[in-house]
Amino acid sequence: MTEAWTPGDRLQLDALVGGCALVAHADGWVTAEERRRLVARVQGLPALGLFGVDEAVQAFEALIDRFDKDPEDGEAVAEAAILRLRGRAGPAHLLVAAACSIAAADGGFDAEERAAILRICHLLDLEADAFDLLAARGRR
Repeated sequence: MTEAWTPGDRLQLDALVGGCALVAHADGWVTAEERRRLVARVQGLPALGLFGVDEAVQAFEALIDRFDKDPEDGEAVAEAAILRLRGRAGPAHLLVAAACSIAAADGGFDAEERAAILRICHLLDLEADAFDLLAARGRR
């Protein structure tokens, strides 16, 4: 489904970074493994290769800094980026899959990470049950 991403689409990169940051920061901190998962996602999406991993990581870290300084501001920025994919089914599904990968990076979904993914699904007008989030509730 990587063909759902449009090469060089900045909105998609921003949404991916926003969704990953929202989930990674949901429990109050960001782990090294969550950062590694973001890098792996970007590397695995040739359409985003025009930006490079460094640009994606810099955008992620900048957004995490916003979360650390003002969680409401960070959340607003992340959600605004995510909303730009509403109505674009392929990229929206890939975004939720990436967010799930970030949530699972530290051993499982905790309640805050699961809530963040449900929020992303709501913002994108996607059915959460398509992502096996009910099964994820029992993890960790």
